[in-house]
Amino acid sequence: MIKTSVEKTLDEISQKWFYTEPLLFSVLTSHSVLKNENLSIPMRSGRMCIEYSESQLENFSSTQIEEYLKVEALRILFLHPYSRKPFNCQNSILMMASDAVINQLYKISVPLKGVEYLKRTVGPFATFPDMSFEEWYRYILDLVKNSRGGDSVGFTLVDVNSFDEGSELWEENEEAQKNMESQIQKAQADEGWGSVGGNAQRELKESVDFSFDYRRALNRFRQNIVSANRKLTRMRPSRRYGFKAMGSRYERKANILIAVDSSGSIQEESFSHFYRAIKNIFFLGIIEKIDLIFFDVNLKNTRAISFTKNVNLSEIKGKGGTDFQCAIDFFEEHDCDYSGLIIFTDGEGNPPKIRTSKNILWILDTRMAYEKNRLWIENVCSCSATYLPF
Repeated sequence: MIKTSVEKTLDEISQKWFYTEPLLFSVLTSHSVLKNENLSIPMRSGRMCIEYSESQLENFSSTQIEEYLKVEALRILFLHPYSRKPFNCQNSILMMASDAVINQLYKISVPLKGVEYLKRTVGPFATFPDMSFEEWYRYILDLVKNSRGGDSVGFTLVDVNSFDEGSELWEENEEAQKNMESQIQKAQADEGWGSVGGNAQRELKESVDFSFDYRRALNRFRQNIVSANRKLTRMRPSRRYGFKAMGSRYERKANILIAVDSSGSIQEESFSHFYRAIKNIFFLGIIEKIDLIFFDVNLKNTRAISFTKNVNLSEIKGKGGTDFQCAIDFFEEHDCDYSGLIIFTDGEGNPPKIRTSKNILWILDTRMAYEKNRLWIENVCSCSATYLPF
């Protein structure tokens, strides 16, 4: 099938972005780019797709088409099509607010109708303060309400229809939100921002919250282990609730294994922080026993040692790379002895194959290591991850 000139241009933009715009390219790979000749506007996005009108775009240059595509990619990254809508919101106002945010954060060379409306309403040389998507929505809503129907300030029925059309596919989508947040995290870890810089980059960074307390992850890990050791007690059934009201107790034998990456990239200071964090969170009488193993490309100790011993990391320091599989294999071979596993590492290594369904928590030694590796740890290994903020 012979491709049209617009289709060829879109293909060329996609190939170009693969090399020069990794973040924007990630949006294209997560969304379908579809032709829709019923559109009266060049492009729109939502419902995991970017729709375009060939008749609207065929008279534009390749640079202009790329700009329109960039606008929709930014709209998606800012989560405008996938965020929860305000109660009884007006879609046309949401679309104008989205245009205002993009114009505020990124220099766009093609006209955005929301920005044009604002210039006609407030004045072409008016300056606008930096505002969030929600603040822009409330600001523009007040402008429209005070415009006496809108025609006196150039807000015509055609404008309203085009704005409604642009946001027609918008609906809350948590999966899409998480996907975009993951792409932003990857861009931050890999420095793969491309031309998305300045205010837009700052806004995207702030939209992804890395700052959480590692102690919550440790507490959650501990609670999951304790819950797994909950046993129902035998008692006389309640006359009213039967066996639904049975009591419970928790087995004290809740042992955990800690696998410490002792390869050359782990600093002794990081280990000291890790040791203190584990000691503070687990030595509360709930966990009966904590064992340690050390590894790099293989296990440094074939038998686990007690966490209470004063371990000198310099004596067992490795020199090579890191193989997580040997630590996982040890944990699975001693499955009956432990209720959970903690892996302390910088994350540099190939993902292991994990067969056990028991709780595994990865603690990365730095925030940057966490940002770089959390995706494969959570997605490939189905484990939880946190980092030490020291």
